[in-house]
Amino acid sequence: MNRKAWTTSRVGTLVAIVLLVVAAVAVAAWSLRPVSHLAIGAHQTRFVVPCDYDKFRQIMVRKNATAAIVERSGMELIDVQIRDVQVDASADERPLLNAIRGKSKMNLDAIRQIRVRLDDPAIDADELALRQEATIEADSMNVVTKSIAAAGNLESYQTTLEARPSDDGTEVQVTVEMKVRVDVPKLFTNRADIRVQEAAENAINEQARSIEMFIAEHADKRLILPDLGGGN
Repeated sequence: MNRKAWTTSRVGTLVAIVLLVVAAVAVAAWSLRPVSHLAIGAHQTRFVVPCDYDKFRQIMVRKNATAAIVERSGMELIDVQIRDVQVDASADERPLLNAIRGKSKMNLDAIRQIRVRLDDPAIDADELALRQEATIEADSMNVVTKSIAAAGNLESYQTTLEARPSDDGTEVQVTVEMKVRVDVPKLFTNRADIRVQEAAENAINEQARSIEMFIAEHADKRLILPDLGGGN
């Protein structure tokens, strides 16, 4: 190879190296640029509480279940406002007697507004307003609690509690879905997804433990008296 050809080849190699470096820098800059990312976490768990459904329903309706579950889940209950309550006793021939015996066949629909104080460094908000819709029947319970509006970077939050009789007591299923808006480098959006998913799993597992503890606290009582002045 003559000197001129060798020089041309060397220049070509240097140009290729420079182009590769520029491309690598461009890719790194693109990967590290901050983006607004919506991280979604969802989780569901199912468990059986060793308490028959009739008593489970009494405890959840008559005792301060919301406060106990919320406070054991790392939040603080600030306020509960009842917006609507409808009671259907048409399927119960002896509603008062059956209520005393803990065998009520009445159906209950209730809507409440709840405010809680948050204590999570990942969420840029102090309080969260929730709307809770409960349908409680003789053989099933469905309670949906969802955020009314975004709170800081928490765009939405929803939990669902379902319960029904089972051979071993009461089968309970709880689910959660949360959406959190985060500003992170594009390279780390997957890490943000993992963190929010972990938060959802921790929240629902803690809620499940709270329900088990709350029911166990009252399950041995022969008579479940309502808590006066407290929201359920």
